[in-house]
Amino acid sequence: MAKPNPPQPPARSAANEARRHPRFELFASVELHHGEETLVLPARNISLGGLYLAADDNDLGSLAVGETVQVMLFDIADEGQPAVRADATIIRKEAAGMALIWASTDPVVAHKVASLLERLSSG
Repeated sequence: MAKPNPPQPPARSAANEARRHPRFELFASVELHHGEETLVLPARNISLGGLYLAADDNDLGSLAVGETVQVMLFDIADEGQPAVRADATIIRKEAAGMALIWASTDPVVAHKVASLLERLSSG
């Protein structure tokens, strides 16, 4: 008689993995440009890898996972700082909002995002 296989641990998914980049809570508005459409959505968190935008009762139906959009992120703690403008790709959509990863490979954009995160983490 064969022995039963021992129970296996659940498969690990990307959602269960530790975050690659620390997240910073950010309660600010972000302009999201998609074609001729401009949405102002609240950002909930940001990292060197991307950001999460809340739907805030906006219709996100015209946006699809995999699309690249342009975001303008403002540092409301220091209005003297210019907005960070970057391309981002939608990687997840849900009723509450959507997750985006930075699509820009421009080192100047990466530096601006890193500078914003540094200001957020010290504030």
